[in-house]
Amino acid sequence: MPSGERPQRTTVVDETGSPRALGVGPETFASFGRGPEPVFLGLGPDPAVAVGLAGGRPAAFLECPAFAAAMPPPWAQAVPADWERLEPEALSPARAARSTFYLYRQNTRLFPSFWGSIWARAQLALLPRPEKAETTPAVLLARRQGGLLEPEIARALAALGRPVTDIPAEASGPAVARMLAAGKPSLFLCVNGAGLDDDGLLFSLLAEAGVPVAVWFVDNPFHVLGRFRGAFWKKARLFVTDGAFLAPLRSLGAQSAVHLPLAAADHFFTARPEPGLANRTVFVGRSAFAGRDQFFAGCRVPEALLATARSLVAAGGRPDFFWWRARLGDAPLWPGKAGRTAGLGAETASLFLRAGVLAALAGAVPLSVYGDPGWQGLLPESATLHGPIDYYGPLAGLYAGAGLVANVTSLLLPGGLTQRHFDVWAAGGCLLTDATPGLPLFPARLTAPVTYATPAGAASLARTLLADPGRRADIAAGWRRLMAAEHRYEHRLALLLDQCTL
Repeated sequence: MPSGERPQRTTVVDETGSPRALGVGPETFASFGRGPEPVFLGLGPDPAVAVGLAGGRPAAFLECPAFAAAMPPPWAQAVPADWERLEPEALSPARAARSTFYLYRQNTRLFPSFWGSIWARAQLALLPRPEKAETTPAVLLARRQGGLLEPEIARALAALGRPVTDIPAEASGPAVARMLAAGKPSLFLCVNGAGLDDDGLLFSLLAEAGVPVAVWFVDNPFHVLGRFRGAFWKKARLFVTDGAFLAPLRSLGAQSAVHLPLAAADHFFTARPEPGLANRTVFVGRSAFAGRDQFFAGCRVPEALLATARSLVAAGGRPDFFWWRARLGDAPLWPGKAGRTAGLGAETASLFLRAGVLAALAGAVPLSVYGDPGWQGLLPESATLHGPIDYYGPLAGLYAGAGLVANVTSLLLPGGLTQRHFDVWAAGGCLLTDATPGLPLFPARLTAPVTYATPAGAASLARTLLADPGRRADIAAGWRRLMAAEHRYEHRLALLLDQCTL
């Protein structure tokens, strides 16, 4: 080999169909366990490295058939003849207890569907556990940092007799394994995939322990699934707040996908009206979701399509996520992040829609906007701008005291509903909503008086409703009764728990 030229690295096509270069050397292995017998979870591209780690001792190993088939002939010849090749079912707790495991680190990323359950079995076998763990009512709830929904989920679960054990979203698999050693919870629940690693190791650990995994997508599920390399998510119990995603998820192989809308958070039912807002329309929301530019880095949408989308929203059209998918090509939504380009189009169109509606409202009625600085420059001077407002703080009083609360549903959710569709009515307020296809969740007699189709229609309807406080009060009272009777988080979590015990 000429001086200075790097040696050619062995590559393997992983289970998503992508070629991956393989690392070589002792540092490419992770070890765990303290038994006297070395067991290798994959030998890597150079079995001589494993031989060195074994220190001359006879060893056992497991290998992924797809990995072994991709190796050149010298690879098999380099495996010592006295090493025992194990099948996955041979990895018993007794065998694990007397083993030190050496995991070729890239394995769980290359072939997670094969290695996930083996890794999980090894982790659990090394911990003291009863022969037959009894299932408790407890629910493991992964907590996103700053997540708004998790406190309400935990409260509703407790009200249903299901105590919650919080798991930080960044908790490692071994840490959760130690929790499982103390008892078998009835469910692992997360919002938007929080807590689940990209390769599905935590999912495999929970599955090996017999704990169902439920994922509630409150945002576009394909924005979440894009980071998952393994197909493990197809085996989870999936719940979507937007039923429009059920068919595409099932077409990709999801075994369980259920429509589960958002609901009214409990603290809004006890809201006290903020004074001074009875003649105003308020809007609470960001001009863009946090981390938007980083999330969509590398995505581009044609200017001509953006111009078409802008014209559509002005006329009452809805260039949503699937509209963009149909015009940007048919790259699969998973594996990979192809869905993010359509997401960028839908997010940009959503800003056109929000800005257009708010500008129209500002020209017709007194308008206060609570959100991030991005709204400056997007709205006319007649709109009064305020900073963000705390969801668990003054927001309930704001909803209760406002003459109207404006809603503009994100086009990332083609048939979705927002938290406002529930919280505003629970607080005793009156919601002015766009004509999102998700509205048939509610009776038409309630949605018809408060729904607009275009920005101009929003302005006209806002003027009419603000001029008739008695009618607004009657509408709000009917909605509030509906929220209390059918749309609390206890209702949603009861359905989720039923689906997870099927």
